[in-house]
Amino acid sequence: MYQRWWISLAFSVALVAASIALARPAHSADAVMCVNCGSEVTQLATQAQQLQAQLNQYQNMLTNSKGVSQNVWGNAIGDIQKLQNLLQQSKALAGTAGNLDGQFASRYGTYRSYLNQKMGASDWQNKYNQWSNEANDNTLYTLKGLGMQASQMQNEQAVIRQLQAMSGTAEGRMQAMQVANMFASQNLDQILKLRQLMMMQIQMQANYMAQQQDRQAASDAATQRFYNFQTLQRDGKTY
Repeated sequence: MYQRWWISLAFSVALVAASIALARPAHSADAVMCVNCGSEVTQLATQAQQLQAQLNQYQNMLTNSKGVSQNVWGNAIGDIQKLQNLLQQSKALAGTAGNLDGQFASRYGTYRSYLNQKMGASDWQNKYNQWSNEANDNTLYTLKGLGMQASQMQNEQAVIRQLQAMSGTAEGRMQAMQVANMFASQNLDQILKLRQLMMMQIQMQANYMAQQQDRQAASDAATQRFYNFQTLQRDGKTY
C-alpha cells in the first residue's frame, strides 16, 4: 500500500512542478522568458518514471521473497508405523519379528525333522490348528492393512488438493519453491507407502510358501513312516 502512495506522490510532485512552470504569468514590462521550461518538465517526468520503476522492482522483490503462510506435510512415517503394528498383531510370522530364525524353526519343520519325530493325534491337531490360524490371520491382517491405507489416502488427497490450491495462488518465486518442496515431500511419502504395500504382499506370500512347505514336509514324512512300518503277509512270510 505504501509503495503505491510513494508512486502517487512522485507523480503529484512532477505534475505540480510542470503546472507551475507552464502557468507562470508573463508581464509585458518585466517578462522573463523560460527557455528551458520544456526540458525541466521532461526531466521531472523522467525522474517520476524512474522512481516508479524502482518502486516496482522493490515490490517485486518483496513478493518474490514472500513465504507461504502455512506448511502442509503428510505423516507417512506415522502411517507406516500403524500398518507395521497392525501386521505384527497377526499370528503369521512377520519379517520384523525378534529372533526370526528361532521362531521360524519352531513353527516350520523340515522333512528330516518330521521323519524323526513321532507325532500323535494331538500333535497333528495342533499342527492343523496352527496352519489354519496362520492362513486366516495372514489374509485378514493384510486386508486390514489395505483398509487402513485406503482411509489414509483420503487424508493424502486432501493434502494434495490443498497443495494444488496453494500452487495456483503462489505470489512469487519463494512461495512457488516452497510449495514445490512440499509436493516433492508428498511424492516421497507415496513411495514409502508403496514400499510398505510391497512388503505386506511379500510377507503374505512368504508366510504362504512357508506354510505350504511345512505341510508338504509333514505329509511326506508321514508317508515315508507308513511305508517303513507297513508289513505284507504272503505265503506265510512277512515282507
